[in-house]
Amino acid sequence: MKVSTKFFQRPLVQLVLAACLAACTAMPPVVETKRDDSSKPRVIVTTDGEIDDRSSMVRFLTYASDYDIAGIVQVNSNAQRSGHSGEYWIEAQIAAYKKALPNLRVHHPDFPDAEQLLGVMHVGNENEDDFGKSPDTIDDSDGAQLIIDVLLDSDPRPVHILAWGGANTQANALWQIREHYSEADYKRAASKARLYCIWFQDPAGDWIVNNLPEIRIYGAGRPERDGSWRDVWDYRSVDGKRGNIRDSANPQDIQALMGDDWMTENIRTGHGPLGALYPQSYTSEGDTPSFMPLIDNGLEQDSDYTLGGWGGRPVYAQGNYMEDGADDNNGVSDMHYTYYRWLKAVQNDWAARSDWFVTPRYADANHPPDARINGPLVRSVPAGSTVSLDASPASDPDGDSLQFKWWQYHEADSASSRVMIQNPTTQSEASFVVPDEPGMQVHIILEVCDSGSPRLTRYRRLVVNVE
Repeated sequence: MKVSTKFFQRPLVQLVLAACLAACTAMPPVVETKRDDSSKPRVIVTTDGEIDDRSSMVRFLTYASDYDIAGIVQVNSNAQRSGHSGEYWIEAQIAAYKKALPNLRVHHPDFPDAEQLLGVMHVGNENEDDFGKSPDTIDDSDGAQLIIDVLLDSDPRPVHILAWGGANTQANALWQIREHYSEADYKRAASKARLYCIWFQDPAGDWIVNNLPEIRIYGAGRPERDGSWRDVWDYRSVDGKRGNIRDSANPQDIQALMGDDWMTENIRTGHGPLGALYPQSYTSEGDTPSFMPLIDNGLEQDSDYTLGGWGGRPVYAQGNYMEDGADDNNGVSDMHYTYYRWLKAVQNDWAARSDWFVTPRYADANHPPDARINGPLVRSVPAGSTVSLDASPASDPDGDSLQFKWWQYHEADSASSRVMIQNPTTQSEASFVVPDEPGMQVHIILEVCDSGSPRLTRYRRLVVNVE
């Protein structure tokens, strides 16, 4: 089925697009993309255009090299019932992104063309009168049609459909497939769909859980509304913000990486036109956790959100419906810690990416290390055996010295035992004894940090199946 292009045929849209793209200076030839898109996570973003969505979009575009962007769809939500597509804020960000492409491709050749991103932009249901209605009764939309087309195409990869606003457009698309296509088509679409919802910002999230149980859907921010990413990533990432209703859940050292001074120095000034478009004075991005699993950091959370990583660590609550899990923070079960335990690495990584916008020479910026483990990453090992941990293949593209850390991600595995890792900060002399828990798994994370500025971290996950 052909995706409708009526939105881009509006005269005002044509004028805005022309103005945005004309503002971009002529670019010299760039390096062709080196990595086949078919090896990347596939993603559709849906956004209600709230101010923190606009902040998240700046970061999302900064990592456009890491995923295959199949769609950007503007929708509404409980707080933004009419949506914001008429303000053309995404087009303006993509125009700023285009200006930085020559530099970006020096550091990572996989950044897509601006025109490619504009070509997958659509408007979903922004009709305020449809808000709260059952998704099987609301108006169809170009955005819903895009989701239908992507879920039914021949590409077998999962499609990560991120809800930064409401989920009515996604729900309507899924309902249309179930009602108007074959059973085989619906099964194929359901097997591909991965929904990561920042809250359920309209009734459609619960509608999907109750009416489309085949769909894997993560309701981040549930079951505890103020747990998980809230007060870590959102408007309360720093004490005293958002009317000082309550303090941030972030420790003070993390808040320093989220605050005004850090944002001014690392993103908003001296980092090109896209950083300058960041609309808030501090890091406030309630929607960013949804695409963190898709970043190529070595944790491979895109394959299964419950593996845990930069995007949190959900657990299955019922059927295919996931809610927030909690990680062990010095003996305390803490949903916030599940997110903020990663933030130093996350913020440093973003600062380095933002440097790429304005750095035309590869040697003048930092790039992440290559974390590697010698041997298979999934192993079946008898209980009581000793597993040697060897990261000798790890390297750094800039020649920086590396620090190593091996640790058990026990919240993500199924073993009840806490293993003792010997020599956990060595590159190739670490080891542990497999616990006596046949049928269980142990997850060991290799964390490799370089000595560049800012310091960058990458990971590998070793999964040991206990025999």
